[in-house]
Amino acid sequence: MTHQLRAELGPDGQVLKWHVVRDAEPTAMCGREIAADAEARDEAEWGTGLRGCQQCGSLYMHEAPHYPGDPHR
Repeated sequence: MTHQLRAELGPDGQVLKWHVVRDAEPTAMCGREIAADAEARDEAEWGTGLRGCQQCGSLYMHEAPHYPGDPHR
C-alpha cells in the first residue's frame, strides 16, 4: 500500500496540517475529506518537521515501516 501526504488548507490558503491518505484517496486516514487540488508530498516526508495530523500519524505508523529497507514492507 502506498501513502501520500496531503495538505489541509486554512481560509488564507496556508497549510494548517498534513494528513496521510492511502493510494491518493480523497479521504485522509483520520476521516477528513481533503480537497482534490490540495498540495501532495511523498510519504517519506512524514516526521521531517511538517505539522502533521496526530490521528493520521498514529494510524500511519501501524501500516508503514519505521525505517527504510524494512523487510516487512
